[in-house]
Amino acid sequence: MRTFGIIVAIVLALIGLTFIAGRGGHESYNTKTFKPGPVIGMVKGLSDDALEGRKMGTPGSLRAQEMIISRLQALELLKIGNSYAHPFEMISATDTTKGVNLVGVIGGTSKSLNRIVITAHYDHLGVEDGEIYNGADDNASGVAAALAIAEHFSRKKSPPKHTLVFVFFDGEENQFDGSKAFISTPPLPKKQLAFNLNLDMVARADNGILWASGAHHTPALGPLIEAVSKDAPLKLQMGFDGANADQEDWTGMSDHAVFHKAGIPHLYLGVEDHPDYHKPTDTFENIDQDTFLKSVETVVMVAQALDDQLEEVLGLPPLEKPEE
Repeated sequence: MRTFGIIVAIVLALIGLTFIAGRGGHESYNTKTFKPGPVIGMVKGLSDDALEGRKMGTPGSLRAQEMIISRLQALELLKIGNSYAHPFEMISATDTTKGVNLVGVIGGTSKSLNRIVITAHYDHLGVEDGEIYNGADDNASGVAAALAIAEHFSRKKSPPKHTLVFVFFDGEENQFDGSKAFISTPPLPKKQLAFNLNLDMVARADNGILWASGAHHTPALGPLIEAVSKDAPLKLQMGFDGANADQEDWTGMSDHAVFHKAGIPHLYLGVEDHPDYHKPTDTFENIDQDTFLKSVETVVMVAQALDDQLEEVLGLPPLEKPEE
């Protein structure tokens, strides 16, 4: 236990020092919607060897939860119930798996009961054959980007119109266990879960493109994505959603698949596979920090546009709270 405590302290200190720094260390891109230090620090901390790949149910997973919860607390996100942690069990014919989803909320300023669920999985593959699968891009990057969205909307000058529900899933690498548990027993009425913005692998835009998958299923997303792309610091391009037979269809490739199956519209932001995907070489050192920060800025801009235009995208009037 003493060794465990020392490792946790070291990793938390590593993140803490990066949080304190005005910048993340090696990047030069000047972010406008969030501070780069916590974003870079979160990716670096979650993908550190001490977390041993964050496999569901391991001590490394617990340390990842502690890091994310610490950031949720710092940003003063609301809890559903008395904890950010929402444990779950998935029972199959052969075994039972246990995991923990993390949920935080930012209340909206409007009367709309349509909630935007912003998701990213924090688990990865753990240790295989003695090698650590750190999962810096997959998906420490998505976690950090989601927390950057939370930082943006938690500022007094930019509160969201719609309530934002941030969910950090466990078990994505185990056939989407966390998102399946969330949808099967949601902490809020399912009819209020209006839209899912899922972030999975947003750091390694090595070709300069962040892909937006989902407009094929919700055509009103097309104009929104095109409008954001005009001002985005990274090229934002639609595809990989079944509209183009020459591209792989990502509709079923991450946690947004569970929302899609439940009839909840989604938008998935991610990069194309790279040589380090699902390999021990998916490390923090292989991330270009400027490209990553531009990607996160683009992600935040998409989230802002969704909050501004949600009812237009859904093609529905707002589901409003009844008058007192």
